[in-house]
Amino acid sequence: MPPPQSRSALVSLARIYFDIALWRRGPQDLPAVGILLPLTIGVYVLISIALGELMPQLRSGWAPQVLADAGFLALWYWLLLQLARRRERYAQTAAALFGLQTVLAAPSIVFAWLLQRFANDALWLTLAYSGALAVLVWTLVAIGHVLRSALERSLGLCLMLAFLQMLVEELMFLTLFDPRS
Repeated sequence: MPPPQSRSALVSLARIYFDIALWRRGPQDLPAVGILLPLTIGVYVLISIALGELMPQLRSGWAPQVLADAGFLALWYWLLLQLARRRERYAQTAAALFGLQTVLAAPSIVFAWLLQRFANDALWLTLAYSGALAVLVWTLVAIGHVLRSALERSLGLCLMLAFLQMLVEELMFLTLFDPRS
């Protein structure tokens, strides 16, 4: 069990990530320590894999997809911040993005499972789609909020960048992890 000071620091960090996911805080509110990004990526990967393993019918090959997702997100936002000449903001921005993805992993995976579970029940399928859409829009706006802080650009532009990231990643994953192959 971690010492009380470490526990308190972890709780404080978790609160910041929840606040980022709720659009109340941004990447600038995270501590600028080098270990934070790899730890946040690690927690994101472990939680995503664990949730996926709890629902094995969700997707086959879940772990490689989660690892590819983490690599894609890290590279995408590194390139974006390089292009925007905001390279020094990468660690906090990426940590904020992985932290909010970690917070939103459970509802995202639950709704993906519900979509499969109720594929033949119109009422429940409609409710599941509505919930999945709400989580998707929430995630999009949360990413846009983080990017607005990191890039110091309009929310509209940052929402378009977040949508572009989601679209490119989905198209890439459909090609790489085609369920029909």
